[in-house]
Amino acid sequence: MAYSLGANERVADGKVSYYEGNGLIVTNAVGHIIGIGMPEDYGWEKWNLSDLPLMPQFRLFPLQGYSEQLRLLKKLLFRADVSEVINACDAGREGEAIFRYIYDFFGCNKPVKRLWISSLTDESIRQGMNNLRDGTEMENLFAAAFTRAKADWIHSMSLSRLYSIVNSDSHKVGRVKMPVLHIIAERDKAIAGFVSKPFFKVMLPDGAECETICDTKEQAEALAAECADKTVTVTSAESKRKKEERPLLHSLTSLQQEANDEYGMTAANTLKAAQSLYEQKLITYPRTDSNYLTDDMKPLVGSIVKCLSGYDAERVQALEAQGLNLDGRVFNNSKVSDHHAIIPTNIIGRLGQTELTDDEQKVAKLVIERFLGVFDLPYLYDETKYVFDVGGIVFRLKVKTPVQPGWRKYMEQQATPDIHYSAGDTFPADDLTVKEGATKPPKHFTESSLLAVMENIDRLIEDK
Repeated sequence: MAYSLGANERVADGKVSYYEGNGLIVTNAVGHIIGIGMPEDYGWEKWNLSDLPLMPQFRLFPLQGYSEQLRLLKKLLFRADVSEVINACDAGREGEAIFRYIYDFFGCNKPVKRLWISSLTDESIRQGMNNLRDGTEMENLFAAAFTRAKADWIHSMSLSRLYSIVNSDSHKVGRVKMPVLHIIAERDKAIAGFVSKPFFKVMLPDGAECETICDTKEQAEALAAECADKTVTVTSAESKRKKEERPLLHSLTSLQQEANDEYGMTAANTLKAAQSLYEQKLITYPRTDSNYLTDDMKPLVGSIVKCLSGYDAERVQALEAQGLNLDGRVFNNSKVSDHHAIIPTNIIGRLGQTELTDDEQKVAKLVIERFLGVFDLPYLYDETKYVFDVGGIVFRLKVKTPVQPGWRKYMEQQATPDIHYSAGDTFPADDLTVKEGATKPPKHFTESSLLAVMENIDRLIEDK
């Protein structure tokens, strides 16, 4: 960021340093280096039930190991030639808290401006600096961050001590951890109590299944024998054209879900890789809950698509030839709050020359593939439902035939059976088979499926 703004001179100050130039001083916060402390900081060294709940008058405390950076920050904040402070921390609730904790801890009262950007490209940084927001606009955002931090502290510290004292064991309780553990425990209980039941289906050679589901293999074999050597009549063949829209652009949660599904990556590792790609200016800000872009970004996406020619030239050419699908499935101002969806930046063309970790490569691929897919055509297919009669016994079959591959063209496709019937067609009921199955319990949660539950947690609330 410093070089993007012309602050090119690196100034050493003891074990730390900062950048200066073009009328600016640029330094970093190293994440959360000021916090609201531990119970011991408020005088609660001993664990007593009588002290609970712990509800202190919250203050700010420096974290251990950052004394040099804190010294530098204080020195720069109070330099006589510094008339204004620009908060360039991540544009979100946590970024606001990191800055305000430092600013308030040192008692600084200089005017504050806010750099609010979703990309770290030179162009985005300069544009953001030309459109700085007043720091007072962020008061509610910081209030939300500080309130959440205090509520988490009271809940977690108090209940951790309560359960540890009552059970004479060490417990760590968290606002998110406990509900999630409950969800997992309930699922495990349902799995443990599940009793699987077998079932049997009679099938025609083309895959059509009998409507009658049998409880025993003997019943199914008797049903198959009843149908054998009779004539199969196609009583219905109804076909409808259907459409499967492109997946939405990635939010952080959807990116974490896909990374877990495709590569087994944890949510934490996915975020770590995405944050690194963001800091390398290859993708936009990852901590977003939106799957959409704003209307003013329409002119930008075409240039980003062009930048991906080195990634997949044939696909980019095909997209440009047919025209980018710039519809409401991509652009929706009402569904973007702080940050838009995660997309590649306009320097993604450097991807091939950038040394990335294995996780970073995987996450970059997921972001790029989703980005290219969303501008493609929808997947169109004909769904034909067949009904067969075999001596009064009904069989059913559903066949999907691709018409327009669209965005699915670049995904692994299942073979489409070459089946075509018309109403009134007949053929002998030969080679019937019995398919055995069993009812299955709910699946154990993966990180992906657990994220999906957490994203829609209101569905588990009965008393709304």
